[in-house]
Amino acid sequence: MRTALPLLLLLVLAGPASARVEFEALEGGGRFKVTFKHSPVIAVERVNIAGSFNGWSATTTPMLDRDKDGTFEATLELPRGRHYYKFVINGNVWQHDGDNPLTEADGHSGFNSVVDLGAHAPPTAGKRGDGQVALDQVIHDPRLLDMACAVDGGRRLVLRVHTLREDVERVRVSATPRPLEGDGVLARRLALVDGRDVWEVRLTWASSPGRVRYAFGLEDGQPQPVKFQAGKDRFSANTADAAKFVTPEWARDAIFYQIFPDRFCDGDPARKPDLPPRPAGRPWHIDDRYFEAWDAEPSHFNFMGGDLPGITSKLDYLKDLGVNALYLNPIFTAESNHKYDAADFEQVDPAFGTLQDFHRLRDGLRARGMRMVLDCVFNHTGDEHHAFRDAEQKGPASKYWSWYFFDGGHPVVKSPKPNYRCWWGFGDLPQLNTANPEVVKHLMGVGRYWLREGAHGWRLDVPNEVDEVNPEFWREFRQKIKRQDPDAYIVGEIWTDARQWLQGDKFDAVMNYPVRSAALEFMSKEGIQAPEFFRALGHQLATYPEPALRVQFNLLGSHDTPRLRTLCGGDLRRARLCMSFLFAWPGAPVVYYGDEIGLEGGKDPECRRTYPWQDERKQDKVTLEHVRRLARVRAQEPALRRGTVRFLQAEGRLAAFAREPETGEPGRPVVCVLNASSGQVTARVPLADLRLPEGAVAEALLGPEARLEDGALVVTLGPLEAALVAVGGR
Repeated sequence: MRTALPLLLLLVLAGPASARVEFEALEGGGRFKVTFKHSPVIAVERVNIAGSFNGWSATTTPMLDRDKDGTFEATLELPRGRHYYKFVINGNVWQHDGDNPLTEADGHSGFNSVVDLGAHAPPTAGKRGDGQVALDQVIHDPRLLDMACAVDGGRRLVLRVHTLREDVERVRVSATPRPLEGDGVLARRLALVDGRDVWEVRLTWASSPGRVRYAFGLEDGQPQPVKFQAGKDRFSANTADAAKFVTPEWARDAIFYQIFPDRFCDGDPARKPDLPPRPAGRPWHIDDRYFEAWDAEPSHFNFMGGDLPGITSKLDYLKDLGVNALYLNPIFTAESNHKYDAADFEQVDPAFGTLQDFHRLRDGLRARGMRMVLDCVFNHTGDEHHAFRDAEQKGPASKYWSWYFFDGGHPVVKSPKPNYRCWWGFGDLPQLNTANPEVVKHLMGVGRYWLREGAHGWRLDVPNEVDEVNPEFWREFRQKIKRQDPDAYIVGEIWTDARQWLQGDKFDAVMNYPVRSAALEFMSKEGIQAPEFFRALGHQLATYPEPALRVQFNLLGSHDTPRLRTLCGGDLRRARLCMSFLFAWPGAPVVYYGDEIGLEGGKDPECRRTYPWQDERKQDKVTLEHVRRLARVRAQEPALRRGTVRFLQAEGRLAAFAREPETGEPGRPVVCVLNASSGQVTARVPLADLRLPEGAVAEALLGPEARLEDGALVVTLGPLEAALVAVGGR
């Protein structure tokens, strides 16, 4: 059964040029056919449409005047959501659609036009049990990875369907061939997204079944469930095609440790950065540029002497902590302590060591079964990069002139205001022209080179800014990196909703700042209650494709944020509570160096303090042992690394969820209970949604003892305390 949304027109004849947007919902309601039209009032050579759907490319999507009547058209197929666009006239004149009243500020004193493809929430909710289902509000499109995605070699199919809020009591899925779960598999309600309930079901076969036909049964008190789609119109998915987004299996088992190399450990005191020491009696300033004593107050530009040999010397410490993967901030030749201003992407900075030191670190990691992900920014270089220096000296005669954006021509002016494009106006960070084929070739070579030298992946800084210049860059990067190492892990620095980056053509994961924000708001700041906390978590579970959810880069702090302890007001109980959640949540937990001992620090540069190896008074041993235990428990329990999420209880300051093994997978459910209140709480967590064997027992893995009683898990938690409890057979 299908209710199609009618063709919609936006037509306003208010401006000097006529423009129209026409759209209609396609089968399943998840995608729309959209036709943009623009009739300039003067003769033009060409018109393109640029928008959020094509990386704001001025060339990717041409509009054509096929019948030579002066109206340019482009028809696209876009997913449900809110999209932004402009018309690009003759390649350089950007105009918003003056006939479309829906606009938003573009951040450059102008406007972007907006087309809303059903992103707005329905004005009213449904009513459960009334026997009526609003089929025109049901959405499922098997072409969208967030609605139909195959994993585990195609033998598991994850399906999601959206129904009007509070409109449906239950959803069941019938599929051919029959999955291991049987017929009429019950879906679970994951989250509320844009005014609609999102239901998810996971179907499993012994091997990839190929073509699967399926339908959703929507139950709402009527004698027979409403089928969506019905009869010959059943949905169809090819598990081979739906399994093309593959993320590294090893990342599901990873526990990352982020290191800012200059501040972690000095393993070779004879190697020093080329800076003078602080003069005696010179007071500290935030812009100081000295080689400092190890425990000095950090500034934006000072160095402390950390290096690659120092990291290698601490591998046994990290292994004992439970870490099995490192994420290193940039190690390449650069002027700054952070190294995001590369002078040479293919050389280790002399202050950090040599290529041989990198190989020793690589070999030490391999010997301990550990991996390493490097960090790089491909949006800009430093002003000491050979290409920029050559262009600065030779002007347009330089073969590197087109590597950058010298909009102000030659001579190149760096201060007080650069006459070339640079990151956030900093003249020492000139922006690369990543649409230049030579630049692309160079950067792709950098990515492959360090994989050959022993890296296992990349964390990519400000990738959205690269995408604005070349929307195809990250697709090509992924293809080349995965061709060299299919298990390479690619992580983007995206701070907001990252759905567009996680569609199998760009990144495996992103730095998961939305989950970080939800965790800190609930457990650190007390800004939200448990129901809001779970709503935020559920939104991501319901909108990200399954392969990406499995390997999200989950963090609580980084070199760009205040320290965890500082955000918790110095209360390490809150910090440990947050850590307990982090290690129980799907994805890879990331520990920022020093957070495991309660290191403090505000915004940059304070969050980049040195690790106090020689001062045990600054090392909180309780927190250190807590992190060690969390790592042991995560390694011990398969469900904590590979299980699905079941939200069990959310009341006030108490939240409980379970990680449950997939059908056919080993392990037992593990329940995470979080008491974010300042008082003792006895929790009774209902377990009816879990598949438990007869005679199931509870085993405390972290926190106080617990017991099973009348279908519930009973555990008494102290203030700001967490429990991890395994429930299953004896």
